[in-house]
Amino acid sequence: MSRNLVELIRRHHAVDAPTALQLLKAAADDHGEVTDEDRKRVAEVTGLPEAAVYGISSFYDDLLMPRGARHVRVCTGTACFAATGGAHVDAVREGLGLDLGDRRPDGAVSLAETVCLGFCHSSPAVRDGDVIDAGADAVARLLGGASSAAAEPDWESVVSEPVMIRPGDWSGLRRALAELGPEGLLELVEAATVRGRGGAGFPAGTKWRFTRAAKGDEKFIVANGDEGDPGSYIDKYLMERNPNLVLEGVALAGFAVGADHGFILTRSEYPLSKPILDAAVRQAHADGLLGEDILGSGFAFDITVVEGAGSYVVGEETALLACLQGLRGTVSARPPFPAERGAFGMPTVVNNTETLANIPFVAAHGADAYAALSPDSESNGSKLVCFNERFARPTVFEVPFGMTMRELCEGVAGGLRDGREIKALQIGGPLGGILPAAKLDTVFDFDALAAEGCMVGHGSICAFDDHTDIRALAVHLLRFGAHESCGKCFPCRIGLRRAHDMFAADGPVDRQRFEQLLETLELGSLCAHGSGMPAPMRSLLAHFPDELGVTA
Repeated sequence: MSRNLVELIRRHHAVDAPTALQLLKAAADDHGEVTDEDRKRVAEVTGLPEAAVYGISSFYDDLLMPRGARHVRVCTGTACFAATGGAHVDAVREGLGLDLGDRRPDGAVSLAETVCLGFCHSSPAVRDGDVIDAGADAVARLLGGASSAAAEPDWESVVSEPVMIRPGDWSGLRRALAELGPEGLLELVEAATVRGRGGAGFPAGTKWRFTRAAKGDEKFIVANGDEGDPGSYIDKYLMERNPNLVLEGVALAGFAVGADHGFILTRSEYPLSKPILDAAVRQAHADGLLGEDILGSGFAFDITVVEGAGSYVVGEETALLACLQGLRGTVSARPPFPAERGAFGMPTVVNNTETLANIPFVAAHGADAYAALSPDSESNGSKLVCFNERFARPTVFEVPFGMTMRELCEGVAGGLRDGREIKALQIGGPLGGILPAAKLDTVFDFDALAAEGCMVGHGSICAFDDHTDIRALAVHLLRFGAHESCGKCFPCRIGLRRAHDMFAADGPVDRQRFEQLLETLELGSLCAHGSGMPAPMRSLLAHFPDELGVTA
């Protein structure tokens, strides 16, 4: 991100002041779109150049789509694709007489696509105003003007001592303040080998150590709750069902690295997450668990909850920090890494929400107890996984590492519904490789999945049944990748669009040309969005070349 813009923000605003993005969101909420007058006003209020404000307003989906008095959004995520093949999108378009991104001339109704609403357990999903409906009859209810809030199944655990499903009680922070101290806590996290749960699997303790050692007048903690991976709703469950555990994890990270302020970035696609977290922050203040002199320890720490505006790529840490500061959510080259120069130019820890939710258990019970949660794996701790609507028991489960994918899919989730058979799985989100049914005995942990070209990622397990058109799946994944590119680097911006066009057109695809394109994406992209999208494509090439329609 622009260092000059960050300096402008630091000079003009307190850490928790409204950003340009928040002011633009308020304008769109008020009158359905962002006007030139809105941009001029925001530039005046924030001190940012009008060009920078225009860049923000032209990036995020929530600011781009014109809204009518009734604003309808239809999910085009991968779980919804797996459920209907996209038929639900066509039904909504035909029923409303609108294309995606259109608004009726009288301003009565508008239609937009969204990825993803976090109801992958009950796909397909639609949103009518702030009401999210899901299931086989959701489209019919929407078109009949009778959408109703969809139920969400309870989460479950197959771990004897749950880590993330148990209600947060702040016992880890109490022990850290009374017994461990900052260095003792950091050493525990390092010894436990808590690996990131957001995609890369980078050790949290290492990231914290870098930030603790970095020079800076202030330091920040950022919880990445921007769970944009289609098919995943794990962070949604954590933020909305166990907010105290998330807050405690953020506070523990702050205590370990010497930060006094944390942020949680939530998704606008999850309209309940921010208000639930805000209420939990207020209660923590009332209980003396956030604020000045926490529990009489002298440690001061506060948390601000910020809502995004519709962008998948802001899940990447540098783009997330740009979004947090109210800027255009594009990726920045690294180094410097956020641990050296992150939020507001200061050293910053950026961890996934689930990663931070692991920390209270480590602080309270120690590294050995954490490792013992998964006795049959080299990966420590437990993991939340979630299953899409194709399964008989689709919900969030807390599981140990070391189970096979077959045990998870057939035993825990009950196999596929309606007698269907698994054709393939995509694990960990849209950047994860695709595992064919013949590989279901692969062990669920970081190393075993990586050996198959897959990853743990967020922990979503999205099944495609035996009716799935593999070429249509490739088109779907590449369309998503091209749409969500931030545009900062041309291999991703142009390459994903060209890859999509190759498969969207009729006729065979030249395999050699396509593989050259994938190599360009892997080697030339600025972040994991462009370099990661080839993984599922390579899986499809390896396991379904004929159905994919590629030439030798």
